Amino acid sequence: MSQGGFTNAEKRIIAELYSTTRLMVDELPYTDEFERICAAFRERSGRDRSHREVWRLLLNARKAGLLERKER
Repeated sequence: MSQGGFTNAEKRIIAELYSTTRLMVDELPYTDEFERICAAFRERSGRDRSHREVWRLLLNARKAGLLERKER
């Protein structure tokens, strides 16, 4: 496990999933797109992370510079 309780594999998965959406991180909550990302994350990681945990992982990945930058 790495800092925050997320594995490096989980960070890679969330970065890959984020790259498939046109929305920026702060636009994702409460959208169908976020629901899709959460479901895909659970399927690919094999871990039953809550929406809150997936959101926290996205925020941590953004702060660490792991997510692609998107234009507004």
